[in-house]
Amino acid sequence: MAFEGHEQILAVQDAPSGLRAWIAIHALDPQPAFGGIRILDYRSERDALFDALRLSRIMTYKCALAGVQGSGAKTVVIANSINDRAAAIRVLGRHIEGLGGIYRAGPDAGFTSEDQQVLMEETQYIAHFGVDGRMQSAGDATAEGAMHGILRALELRSELPVEETTVAIQGLGAVGVSLAKRFIELGARVIGADADSSKIALAQNLGVTIVPPSKILSTSCDVLVPCAMGGTIHDVSIPRIQASIVAGVANNTLGHDSQAALLKENNITFLPDFALNAGALIEGSHNLHTNENSCPKKLAEIGETIANILQRSDDDKLSTIEAAFVLASEKVIATKNH
Repeated sequence: MAFEGHEQILAVQDAPSGLRAWIAIHALDPQPAFGGIRILDYRSERDALFDALRLSRIMTYKCALAGVQGSGAKTVVIANSINDRAAAIRVLGRHIEGLGGIYRAGPDAGFTSEDQQVLMEETQYIAHFGVDGRMQSAGDATAEGAMHGILRALELRSELPVEETTVAIQGLGAVGVSLAKRFIELGARVIGADADSSKIALAQNLGVTIVPPSKILSTSCDVLVPCAMGGTIHDVSIPRIQASIVAGVANNTLGHDSQAALLKENNITFLPDFALNAGALIEGSHNLHTNENSCPKKLAEIGETIANILQRSDDDKLSTIEAAFVLASEKVIATKNH
């Protein structure tokens, strides 16, 4: 705990529902701590705790880079231990409510709209993405912000206009399909893949060219966008990549941070996930602080964040993920000294 700098780590268990979860709060200065609820299968409580610690720490840096007034947190729920999902979500909601607002939850992998509705019956401290039709969904907010970051990277790293660009998207869930739609509307060619066949029809109707999941990383394209689970860009997959830009939209896109340097050695620009996928965080925070339901100008600023990362990477001869951490750390220190 001390090594990671976490302020609170809470174990949440409920035998009747099978709930086993961790709430990790990395920092409380400034408040509140923002972080999604991830509901996935884990081999052990230890693995789930490690994920919560790692993701909550990254959320602090994400807040700093995005200019969000807040710090990082994350809830990780062990899906394969649950025997009554609605009851488990209710217990979790009561624990979040009991924290008194220092932690504001949002959606993450495996957390459904049905989960959100149940959670809202137990706690007020949950982002209202897409609930009443006023705010767009978290997936749309994330995709909107990521689009701006990718477009800025293309301006700086490619000579092609977006209309002549090919974008390959791994994972056609809420974020991936929204991003595909946006790039198709801009005139780009979009290739996609998803292991879940139920997601393919909607993407095809939008105009996405579908390839098998095993082929997407090696597809010839200008921008490769991992939108599925993290860790898909690693030592084995990097030599297969035929893109000039890898846009990290999935959390923890890289198997290890050092692989950003390997991408750079292969003349591939990596756009760090915790900078690129901050759209939902930005829009949720903006709604909390202003009660406004959208902030397109703030989402567009992700483009300049990416530009600053690329510039620092070039100037200091750092990988882009190293440059992002440096910029985020500078902002964290500036906030604490303010």
